[in-house]
Amino acid sequence: MNDRPERMGSAPVFGLIFSFALPSIVGLVANALYNIVDRIFVGQVVGPEGLAAAGLCFSFMLFNFGISLLFGVGSATLISTALGEGKPDRAEKILGTTISSMFLVSCVIAIFSSWNLDAILRLSGAGERLLAASREYMRVIIWGIPYSGLGFALNFCIRAEGRPAFAMGTQLIGAFANIAFDALFIVGLDMGVKGAALGTILAQIISTFWVAWFYFRRLGVLRLSAKNLIPGMPLLYKIISLGLSPCLTEMFFSLSFLLFNRTLSAYGGDLGVSAFGAFMGWDSLLFLPVVGIGEASQTLFAYNFGARLMKRLLEILKWALSLAAAYYVVSAACVYFLAEHMMRLFTSDRELLEIAAEGAIISYAGVVFAGIALMAISFFQGLGKAGTCLFLNLSRQILCLIPALLILPRLFGLPGVWGCFIVMDVGGGCLGLFLLIRECKRLSI
Repeated sequence: MNDRPERMGSAPVFGLIFSFALPSIVGLVANALYNIVDRIFVGQVVGPEGLAAAGLCFSFMLFNFGISLLFGVGSATLISTALGEGKPDRAEKILGTTISSMFLVSCVIAIFSSWNLDAILRLSGAGERLLAASREYMRVIIWGIPYSGLGFALNFCIRAEGRPAFAMGTQLIGAFANIAFDALFIVGLDMGVKGAALGTILAQIISTFWVAWFYFRRLGVLRLSAKNLIPGMPLLYKIISLGLSPCLTEMFFSLSFLLFNRTLSAYGGDLGVSAFGAFMGWDSLLFLPVVGIGEASQTLFAYNFGARLMKRLLEILKWALSLAAAYYVVSAACVYFLAEHMMRLFTSDRELLEIAAEGAIISYAGVVFAGIALMAISFFQGLGKAGTCLFLNLSRQILCLIPALLILPRLFGLPGVWGCFIVMDVGGGCLGLFLLIRECKRLSI
């Protein structure tokens, strides 16, 4: 194992990216299964109304995931640094601060959300017809927030100790538990959307106990203690400052989904919202593997940039871009030729099938450009340029998406809403390519 870091600067690039990306892709897909499985069971058993209700709550769930990133990413960075410096006591204080702060913030969000439930759902685009089903789903989800937030954040800490396989196991256990609970509550006990929500939070509770078991059984190098659960304010400030960029990115992503739901509700009614829920189920599987390639490449970019291996840095970038483009070409082809068959996984309603299939085909027309944007973000993260990453992310979601949402639906109706994805992907890809070329010239590679 001693030569493991060195191989990042010498091993064949393709195999290296693949070996680094596989655990990340498996973890991302397993995490995405929470929403996919809920949509499958709800869409097939409850119907389009239930599918729309679950979809309306997705932006709220993304918001909470952003809070987890705020604490998880920041604490993981500080824990890795402290362990590298030979300061396990400091790392344990960071871990304790993360646990207490994440749990406290999650409880506050849960209480606030329960008091303002209808306002949140209306803001997400729920009309009178969908409000009751959405309320039933969200009322259960809210009380799982402290568990899901803590589980996500601690999983980052486990990765920071060099245990990615255990962290991946957390996500796999949660995903399979969710499938079992959905089958029990939705099909077996006929609990509808409430059963889907209950299955989700029970799976997340199991995942949280799994990560807690990691620390209670002392499977890692860090130890829990009561004194470290008292937040250290200087450490908390550093955690938040380091996690702010990915948190803001996820928050704006949540805002994008909220705007999509509201616009779809205005131009496509409840069926438009349901179609978006079905589309997002498949989008998780068709889109996320490239995010895993980006996470793997980021580590390799950082190592080779630090070692000043500029030609190898460029080779990794070329391979990352090629792999992302190839995967998205296959994804776009699958959507183009099989869209209606794919949407049958979530619904058998004929009208909903047609809307969802058309929307998926339009939305994926520019997805190859999204691969360029994602690899550019990973490249600049590897080079330590957090500001450039944030600029590129927010440019895709604000400068490209929001004007498109204001203009295209007025011109083309419901197809114009789906076309906003094309604008975001192509605009972000072109900007990412421009920034990559400029940076490569600056580095003389």
